[in-house]
Amino acid sequence: MEAAHLALQLSKVPSMRKAVLTAAEKLTVLTHNLSALLLALATALVFWQVVTRFVLGDAAAWSEVLARGVVIWMVFLVAGAGFRLSAMIPLEFVRSVLPDRMQRSVSFIVLLCILAFLGVLTWFGVLMTIRVSTQQVAMLNIPISWLYAAIPVGAVLAIPGAILEFLRPIEPSRAEHDVQRDRESFE
Repeated sequence: MEAAHLALQLSKVPSMRKAVLTAAEKLTVLTHNLSALLLALATALVFWQVVTRFVLGDAAAWSEVLARGVVIWMVFLVAGAGFRLSAMIPLEFVRSVLPDRMQRSVSFIVLLCILAFLGVLTWFGVLMTIRVSTQQVAMLNIPISWLYAAIPVGAVLAIPGAILEFLRPIEPSRAEHDVQRDRESFE
């Protein structure tokens, strides 16, 4: 009931809607940039692992484990940007053969499936994080739940990216564009 009321209020107040969309866009950009930093960190950790193993002759086991954890966080944080940039399983072919009205309907169904999937990830990610909260990561002596927390955190942070992608205007397909250009050339 509260969510429906909030959605109604957002639709009535364009400035509030714009502020929410801007905040969602900024959150998506932030998670994208943070993921890029985590990729750089993971690269440095793997490089350190190679140096210690092959140059120093004594591998730093902690760097491999930490790099794995950093990559896990990176992947889950960048999911929202992946949705926002249409980098997740594109349906452009299906959209291109459907009329505009059907394209929006298909996009809405896809959005509902994505939100359901993210909800499942959040729910079971929280349960898994709680379940492993007493275990420690070998070599790092930190709770393994810090790594598992990437699942629900990333899923929640991906929701704005999925919604922003749905709100993106549907661009005419290439075939429609070519037909329109041909019509104009004959007129």
